[in-house]
Amino acid sequence: MLYMLEAQDEIVAIAQPTTSKIWPENLTQNLTSVGTYTKPNLEKIIELKPDLVIASFHSINTISELKKFDINATIFEANSLENIYSNIEKIGEIVQKSSKAKEIISSLKNSLNNAINSDNLKGKKVAILFSTNPIMAFNNQTLPGDIISKLGLENIVTDTKAKSPILPIEMLLTANPDFIVVIGDNEQKNSLIKTYPALKGVKAAKNGKIISIPSSLLLRGTPRIEEGIQILLKEMR
Repeated sequence: MLYMLEAQDEIVAIAQPTTSKIWPENLTQNLTSVGTYTKPNLEKIIELKPDLVIASFHSINTISELKKFDINATIFEANSLENIYSNIEKIGEIVQKSSKAKEIISSLKNSLNNAINSDNLKGKKVAILFSTNPIMAFNNQTLPGDIISKLGLENIVTDTKAKSPILPIEMLLTANPDFIVVIGDNEQKNSLIKTYPALKGVKAAKNGKIISIPSSLLLRGTPRIEEGIQILLKEMR
């Protein structure tokens, strides 16, 4: 978001994910690192004396520690497209780029609305898997779940307390989804059928609609979510 807002000069350091890179990779790889986003280096952050630390729910303990040292820290949730719009607006205000933020939000909304309304997927059933062994699926209180809902698809996992509950294989077989979306790479997608051969009988497998999407495109609450949605729609056609 900060790069899209043309506010990259405000970044003093970044925490790194453990399994992938942060866009734009050629630029973010040169930023000062404060560890991983699940285990950030508290001492390094304090040493840098940032005006603001933006964290994820993974770093909630770090937030409370930073506040002991009078370092301003906040968490932005991204469990829906509305959260993404709101976060762009808030960060735009922080870096005094409100006008640019409004442009990005408007463009993103128009693009997503066009994509969502261009495909009639209403009523089709889908399972969105966070993990294949064990099988863990996203419910509608998550970003992938919100996207699926807005596309008119029916998530087979709805009323659960856990946002990504473990899904019994029997439930997946009974639901017989039209699509199975695996958050990850093709290797994880291929391992699903190898581990659970019975899945060969569900609609998604029969029709070649077990789809893999990189986590960076469907789990990160940034304007690049548009790219993930476009890939998802293309694979579902």
